[in-house]
Amino acid sequence: MKGRTVLRSRSTVGAGEPGLPGLSVPGWVAGPRPRRLLAPGTLLLAGAEPGRRENFAGHQRRWGALPVLDARELISAAARHEVLGAGGAAFPTDRKLAALAGQRVSHVIVNGAEGETASGKDGVLLAHAPHLVIDGAMLAAAALGARRVVVRLSEERPDLAEHVAAALAERPDAAGVHLSIGPAAFVAGEASAVIRAIAGGPPLPAELGRPPAWPGRVAWRRALVMLSNVETFARLALAAREVAGSSALVSVSGAVAGAGVLELPDDRRLADAALAGAVVGSPDTVITGGWHGRWLPWTDETAYALLTRSGLAAVGGRWGAGALIWLPEGMPRVAALAAVAGELAAGTAGQCGPCWRGLPHVAAELGGLAAGSTDRTALADIMADVDGRGICAHPSAAVAALRSGLALIGERP
Repeated sequence: MKGRTVLRSRSTVGAGEPGLPGLSVPGWVAGPRPRRLLAPGTLLLAGAEPGRRENFAGHQRRWGALPVLDARELISAAARHEVLGAGGAAFPTDRKLAALAGQRVSHVIVNGAEGETASGKDGVLLAHAPHLVIDGAMLAAAALGARRVVVRLSEERPDLAEHVAAALAERPDAAGVHLSIGPAAFVAGEASAVIRAIAGGPPLPAELGRPPAWPGRVAWRRALVMLSNVETFARLALAAREVAGSSALVSVSGAVAGAGVLELPDDRRLADAALAGAVVGSPDTVITGGWHGRWLPWTDETAYALLTRSGLAAVGGRWGAGALIWLPEGMPRVAALAAVAGELAAGTAGQCGPCWRGLPHVAAELGGLAAGSTDRTALADIMADVDGRGICAHPSAAVAALRSGLALIGERP
């Protein structure tokens, strides 16, 4: 079905009302970030009470004691239950564990430094089910022989630090688990940036193809680390317990009654996320995968795509960070795209020309396009100069996302 989706809600959003999460667009104020659990989940957050952290005793009643698995057993469990990296790359966790097994591993790092305004699922997990995340990290550390587990959080989320600290204080087995707080920047949560910061360096991404890119080398100890995001470790903890099932953990924001996080069965569709998130008005665009994601027309075809990586890919979308953002009804796509470009430019590492000069230039030209003063051919040339030339992946990922928005604008502004 190619027409506009029939999904509608009870109210509409107009100029001056909240719009994109954390981003200002002319005529709209910045919308709220998706930091609330909107409803109990179906697997990781099953039985969770929105706004309440499950304590250690409740966690053990729900999931049982932490199992003891060696590296071979944990790798096998991760493969059986198809645990994938949930930070965007979807790298198989069993392969990551296998690459490190038998080597000197000093750290297991839980990356909870969500720097993207459209993503909130990791924070919601840590606020409601921190023990499941800690379990997964401790299982990996025990299997790999790592003595130290580090939970990396953003400095703008002191509430999460309190939740994790309280959870650790409840556990008699968490002496080797530590908190690390870093800057609230878009690229500060990139894997190599987190590793560099914990190793005592700047919280900036490493050059592509050079240490500490995966598997990551902590230079001062000449040892390897395992880094995965919060959701990945939570799923690893369930895999180790042979808990069957899967789910889609998504952040919903933009033209919704309340920005937040949902966990739905992964046989559901984008239409179900729209209904559960209470999409308002008649939006004509959804961004899938967050600011590095893909812009799609909100049609029946898009609405009935499965809430899986392959389901989104089938309609031209991207899973990425699991973030879904509906553009409010009446918000010009080009103005929204310029705002996203500004956010991506502001979040650069500033280590190379494509970041500190190229992306701000792209953002400025997109602002000109919104004002009717930019030639699209010139904009395409500038983006081509940025694409593939950064020392990390951020410039190219930003250009790919912005190009998808431009393609949509080519159909209708």
